[in-house]
Formats: sequence, C-alpha cells, structure tokens
Amino acid sequence: MNQVLRWLTGFVLLPGAVLGATAAVVSGWVGRLPERIPNKGGGGRPVLSTLATEPLITVGLGVITGLWVLGVVAFFLARLLPAPAVHWARTVAQLVVAVLVTALSGALLLVLTPALDARSPEEVRAPSTPLVVGLPVAVLAVGALAFWLAGRRSTGLPAAGAPPADVARIPLADGERVLWSEQRVLRLVVWAAAGQALLGVVMAVVFGLWLGVEFAPVGLVAVLTAGVTLAGSRYRLAVDEHAVRVAIGLFRREFPLTAVEHATSSPLSTDDWLVAGVLHGYGTMMAPAPGPAVRLVFADGSRFTVGCEDADTLAALINGLRHRRHPAPPGR
Repeated sequence: MNQVLRWLTGFVLLPGAVLGATAAVVSGWVGRLPERIPNKGGGGRPVLSTLATEPLITVGLGVITGLWVLGVVAFFLARLLPAPAVHWARTVAQLVVAVLVTALSGALLLVLTPALDARSPEEVRAPSTPLVVGLPVAVLAVGALAFWLAGRRSTGLPAAGAPPADVARIPLADGERVLWSEQRVLRLVVWAAAGQALLGVVMAVVFGLWLGVEFAPVGLVAVLTAGVTLAGSRYRLAVDEHAVRVAIGLFRREFPLTAVEHATSSPLSTDDWLVAGVLHGYGTMMAPAPGPAVRLVFADGSRFTVGCEDADTLAALINGLRHRRHPAPPGR
C-alpha cells in the first residue's frame, strides 16, 4: 500500500469513521434519552448529582473532534523534525489519535447506552458487561490497525561510497558469511507489565465490590495494556552482509549496508539517551539503555545509534563488510 494512502487511511478514514459512527448513533438516540443522566450514583444506587444530556453529547463530540484536529496539526508539524524522526513522530501521532478517538467515543456510548428509554436519572441502568469488556478490546484493535497502517519508514538514504581507510575494521574474505545477533530482555519493562497486570486485578476487585459486579471487567483495560507493554520488552539487533536490523518490541528499523558509509563505537551517556528518546524517539536511536553503542554514519551525513554490548567489535565488523563490498581506493 502506498505510504500516502496509509497515512490518509490511518489519520483521516479510521478516526473519521469511528467519530462519524458515534455521532450518527448518538444523534439517533437523542429522542430516547432523558434530559439528565446520573453523574454520581445511579445503576440501582441513589442519584447524588446529574448532568444535562445534550450538553454532554455536544461537549463530548467537540472534545473528540478537537483532539483529532490537534493530531492532524501534529502530523504536519512533524515535517519540521530531523528527517529520521519524521516517520516515528507521525506514527506516534496516528496511534495516539486513533486510540483517543476510539476510547472517548466508546466512553460516550458507554455512558449513554444505559440511559436509553429511561424517563429519569433514577431509571438509568448500570452499563452491561459486554459493553464494558468490548471497549478496551475495540481500543486495542483500532490502535493495532493504526500502527500497522503507519508502515515502516523507507530509509530513503543514498548509496554510500567507500568507507574511510582509517576506520577500524575486521578483514573478511570474499564469500565469507557473517551474522551478528544480540538479544536482550528489558527487565524494567517486564516489571512494568507485571505492575499493570496487578493493577488490573486490583481494579477488578475494587470496582466489583464498590460499584457492582458489572464494573469488574473495567480492570481488563490494565491487564490488556500489560500485554501490549510486555510486547515491548525484547531488544533485538542483527547484522549480516545485507543490512543492520534493530527492534524494540514492535518498533523495527532496517538499514541496508549499501547506505552505511561506516560505523563507529561510542558510549551513549544517560543524558544523550534521555534527550534523544524524548525529542526524536526511535527516529535517530534505538538503544535499550545508556552504555556501549554503535553509530551508523550514512552518506548524507545523518546518523543512527544502536545499543550493543560489544560495540567495538560490531563497528569493526560493519566496516569490514563495507570494505569488502566497496574497497577504499589506494592512498585514501
């Protein structure tokens, strides 16, 4: 699928379809809803306060539309970032917009559905279990679709020439096969996922005891989120004679060796790791933690940093592969 078509589908059609369907459904419900719905209480408990239904619908749809517009603005502003970070920023913006639009639209429907055909706030029922369970599932499904639609960033890098003669490299014979592979389990992410799952269990118990059994499935949101977090707990780095491939969870980058001019080893400080992660995300760096790292230098002068436990050896190996493919001319 063409990348422009992917962006249009993920940023316009997907959230637009969710928001449009929500607006159409709610518009059809207006005549079946009471003038006010419970704000505190309801669902078999005393109603302590209420909200006006029509303003709630108007404000809710307005907020969802506003978030969508802000996401579109962020999408276009991403072009001001360094080239390697543009795709990452747009992917995050598309994912956040899709998730928020779906979550808020679902929440609005979740609030209004129990009030259908009720004549007063006291008659409003508690949300049904299928709706409570279906909302987080729908949010995750739409988020996964938005992430898939973003696709992978094309390197768009020019072919590199001969590597500098003075860089460290491992001599390689013609036809010699090479494979470097490194994997790590990010324990901090694993512990975070375990904490989210535990939080989900606690939420299910608390909500079930205090608000009623029908609210217990709300804890599934945290449990499902823990599964998504756990998917990002693996770091993988692989280098062969064709490309450098690096991934953290579902986020992957691949750089053909033909685009790499040379590689250098350099320790990644905590400050650089935090700043690059916050400002550029995975656009200029994929390293699970500060420490030894390899910087790939491309023909256009841009760079990309990957974490590696034996950075000196890997940098020399990449330079050896580049030299075998494109030997430096005499005297260089």
